[in-house]
Amino acid sequence: MKALFAVLVLYLFLSSMANATDDFLSKEIVVYKNPECSCCNKWINYLKDHGYIVTSIDTRNVYAEKERLGVPEKLAACHTAVIDGYVVEGHVTTRDIERLLLFRPDVKGIAVPDMPIGTPGMERGDKREPYKVMSFDEQGKVEVFVSHD
Repeated sequence: MKALFAVLVLYLFLSSMANATDDFLSKEIVVYKNPECSCCNKWINYLKDHGYIVTSIDTRNVYAEKERLGVPEKLAACHTAVIDGYVVEGHVTTRDIERLLLFRPDVKGIAVPDMPIGTPGMERGDKREPYKVMSFDEQGKVEVFVSHD
């Protein structure tokens, strides 16, 4: 009986911590995208489905926004977002965004270069390509943030 009680207490504690962490992380995100891009709209809907408050800004020159926000050209994808001071480039998962916000590394942002099949907004049935989420800093240093194999 004591073991069951201990498990219940631990479960309640961990559940409250998960909710507190979720409440602590920013959910307001601004997305710069081309107005005709359907995969960008799918990514925005994915964010909304995960509780994000999305401000979508249509622009015919999304590359100007990428340059203004410091996205390295080699990491460019179709849309660029900003959340809590970080840049999020391309089809990044909410899990990776939350990891960025939770650990707050000393980087400018994270990016999924190109448009890998299977990433949010780029779904093609069960097909999934392996890909890497890259981090980048103010000096242009690029490193692997997380691998999805």
